[in-house]
Amino acid sequence: MRKNWVRNLRNFLTLAAMTTAVFIYAADAQSERSGNVKTSIAKVTAFGTSTVIPAAGSTVTRNNAAAYWNISTSSLPQGEVVTLWVAIFNYPFYCDQTAPGCEPSDLNNPMVDGSLQYGGGAVVGANGRADFSGYLAVGDNTGFFILPPFPNMPNPAPGLVNTKGADIHFVIRKHGQASSDPATLQAQLSSFTGGCNIANSCANIQASVHEP
Repeated sequence: MRKNWVRNLRNFLTLAAMTTAVFIYAADAQSERSGNVKTSIAKVTAFGTSTVIPAAGSTVTRNNAAAYWNISTSSLPQGEVVTLWVAIFNYPFYCDQTAPGCEPSDLNNPMVDGSLQYGGGAVVGANGRADFSGYLAVGDNTGFFILPPFPNMPNPAPGLVNTKGADIHFVIRKHGQASSDPATLQAQLSSFTGGCNIANSCANIQASVHEP
């Protein structure tokens, strides 16, 4: 078991290093206005807790023009669909200062200029793992979702605006067992509410936080 943990961690760190190197190379090819590259590495925790998920982690690499991210995680429910959502708090200074860092409810504060965007979907295999990566240029709001309880979220979403100053949170969300119906499965894989009903409830299960 320990050998598997070490191997998975080594694989994640290698992947993180490779993706960071690719981003740096691409950034160097951009104009000087892109600025220096900034990279952060964060643990993955059970959603809403400080419990660390083993053999899991995420990276975010930013310059003035964009952000590239990668997350590799474990301990996911086998056979279920999971999606990744990227929560962006462009101006975290305006998040509720009574809490440590930004919280989901801060997306409802227009001053935060928040954005919630789809980052990918997967059916979890027997190993309980999933890997996601993506790239967001400034102003790209592809796949944004407005949370109904938060009517003050900007609509349309702004996307990533403050590349080096934004809080970027990753949220892994489960959508129940993968459906045998292709249309339902597609909804599970690609939407915030896909597959969610009384018999098949959805829930946020993991998170990873990157502060500037």
